[in-house]
Amino acid sequence: MKKIAAFVTFLLLVHFSYAQLNKEQKTIQQTFFSFLKFYKANETKFNSFQLYKGTGKENAPPYKIRWAATEKYFSYLRTSVPYVGEAYINAERNHFKYSDSCFKADPTEEIAAGFDYDRWAGGQEDISYTIKWYTAPKNKYTVIITGNIAELKIGSELMKGMTEKDRSWSMVPFVKEKSKWVMADNIYPIDVAETP
Repeated sequence: MKKIAAFVTFLLLVHFSYAQLNKEQKTIQQTFFSFLKFYKANETKFNSFQLYKGTGKENAPPYKIRWAATEKYFSYLRTSVPYVGEAYINAERNHFKYSDSCFKADPTEEIAAGFDYDRWAGGQEDISYTIKWYTAPKNKYTVIITGNIAELKIGSELMKGMTEKDRSWSMVPFVKEKSKWVMADNIYPIDVAETP
C-alpha cells in the first residue's frame, strides 16, 4: 500500500511540475498579459500611426506602406512599449515589407493585406474581448525556452462538449534582449501539428 501511495504521489508531483509554469515561464506569460493591458490603455496611440495609405481616390487602392510613418511607430515602440524590443521591430518591418509586396502584386485588391485585423492583439474582436480570451483561467499555457528564445503557447478554453483535440492554439515568440524577456512578434494562431 505504501508503494502505491508513493507512486501516486510521485505521479501527481510530475504532473503538476509539467502542468505549472516555473518562475521564468510565468515571467514570459505575464509579459504578454501586461502587453495586452498596455495596448488596451494605449490603443488610440497604436492606431494613430498611418502605416499604409491608399494612393487612389479617397484613400482607395493601390495601397503602399508609409515608411516614414513606420519609422515613427518604431521609435514609439523603442521609447514607450517596454514589452517589445528590436526583434519585435524587425518582425514588424518584415510584415510591412510583405504587405507592401502584396500591394504591388495586386494593386486592385480592396483589402489591405496585413491590416485587415487587429495587428497587436491578433483578432477581429475588441481588445476587451481579446484580453479575456487570452487570459481565461481555463486556458492551457505552455512556455518553451531554448537559450535566449522562447515560445508562449496559449490553448483556448474548452467549451462544453469539446475535447482536447478541439482546443485552438495561439503562439507568441519571445527573445531575451538585455537580460529581459520581450515579445519578438505579435500573437498568431498555430497549426494543431505545432501544439505541445
